[in-house]
Amino acid sequence: MFRLKNSPKPFLCRPLVGVLSLSCLVAVAVAAPKPPDVKTPAGKLKALEYFRATGPWKSIKHSDSFTSKDLDRSLEHEIKLPESRYAKMVDDATFFRRVSFDLTGGPPKPEELTAFIADPTRDKRAKLIDQLLDGDAFAQRWARFWSNVMLFNSQVDLRRLNAEALETWVADQFRRKSGWDQIVAQILAADGKNKDNGPDNFALACENKPTQLAAETTRVFMGVSIQCAECHDHPFDRWKRIQFHELAAFFSPGRYYMPDLQHPEEKTEVLAKFLLGESPPPSLPADARRVAMAAYLVYNPNNYWFARAYVNRVWNELLGDGFYVVDSLGPDGDVSHKLLINRMAYVFRNRQFDPRWPFRVIMNSQSYQRQSRSLSSSDVLFTAVRATRLRADQVAQAIAAVVGNDKLAPQIERIFNVDPSLPQADVKGAIQQALFLMNNPALQSGIKTGPLANRLKKITADDKLVAELYLALLGREPNERERRRTLDYLRNNNSNRPEAVNDLVWVLVNSTEFLSRR
Repeated sequence: MFRLKNSPKPFLCRPLVGVLSLSCLVAVAVAAPKPPDVKTPAGKLKALEYFRATGPWKSIKHSDSFTSKDLDRSLEHEIKLPESRYAKMVDDATFFRRVSFDLTGGPPKPEELTAFIADPTRDKRAKLIDQLLDGDAFAQRWARFWSNVMLFNSQVDLRRLNAEALETWVADQFRRKSGWDQIVAQILAADGKNKDNGPDNFALACENKPTQLAAETTRVFMGVSIQCAECHDHPFDRWKRIQFHELAAFFSPGRYYMPDLQHPEEKTEVLAKFLLGESPPPSLPADARRVAMAAYLVYNPNNYWFARAYVNRVWNELLGDGFYVVDSLGPDGDVSHKLLINRMAYVFRNRQFDPRWPFRVIMNSQSYQRQSRSLSSSDVLFTAVRATRLRADQVAQAIAAVVGNDKLAPQIERIFNVDPSLPQADVKGAIQQALFLMNNPALQSGIKTGPLANRLKKITADDKLVAELYLALLGREPNERERRRTLDYLRNNNSNRPEAVNDLVWVLVNSTEFLSRR
């Protein structure tokens, strides 16, 4: 038995059917089977699994109980506003559309929406959430989201990256029900040499530069911004310049040197040390250092940032606002409802970092199921859901449902893509997006000849046509004013009914609501 530096308890070097801890790989004079090759993904995963199974925190029994009702009670206690200040609950149609976009990336099929509205079952919302969480579309949609988060800020030539490989790999991990800790650990332990190996693309996007990897690792997976500490101590947070470079040393292929601020040509060797103080043996090979860094990041229970960053990202996507700006958490005073986010992060860790757990708790809450409205001040945050613009992949799926194919998806994702770390209140439409919806020849052709228009043109009853139009494009029934105006337009253009139907589809596709998650 031996003790890792700064480890609170000793780790036991006991073999697990050919699996050894990373610490055992560097222990002196320990008789053990041949250690796994940490140059291979399988070997790295074995080393990480040992940390997961034998860490000292495993001996402590923690509660993993936190329900949607707990969430609502906690928010009500902290917000301290009368019920009249909260938005009302959404109807079934709005709920179905919102959940569908959030979990699958696309709108619901009209026939599924109609069946859901007609279903009298009291727990149908919870059942729908479970059904969609277990579906393949959830894995694909959120793999695309996280791939975008990891690669969006990269300045690397896109030909040197394979975003599809990363997305496919993450989706497969979600399908396998892998924990978020395992997913992130494999990404950080990857050596960044082969773009066709999904996890390698994060390091490739950072050009395998230690300083870039340190900055992006903390931004994406801890939700903290320490990049400015590369040159000086952080001006308003705890991070020191030496801590930044100690973290960067984990990603160096050899010895790592920190340049002097006054004389950059003069450099001082810096040994790897994680932000919370864990230090691997200095002789540890480069590949093993990355594995060690990944283990320190995800398995140290004192690193509450890791679990909190995931919960906050999910909350931000589902409610429209985060407890803090998703990738630039400063001092803890910048956190809104700190006790709540910490409690959720704590339980998320105890639930083995199950990626679906935050979705299930949040989406079954009243907080998520409230109507959307503008939120102009922080004191009413989370009293309603913020109406937000659809992400690029969601717009692509919404349009594919109109035209009958996804051929426009690459162009749509290029035009509508925005930084997924930008606060959603700051995401605005662009002229290029409006022009695409109004004038793109392929889209205009699809509006006229696609499956939606063809289905609507077969409906002879005007009332039914109007109801189907709104249900298919906006996921709801028209209000009385909309119904009356649409019926008037149909009757006034009855001599050329097919063209009138095309016009109505075009109008709704170009509406703000079509592009919104409400």
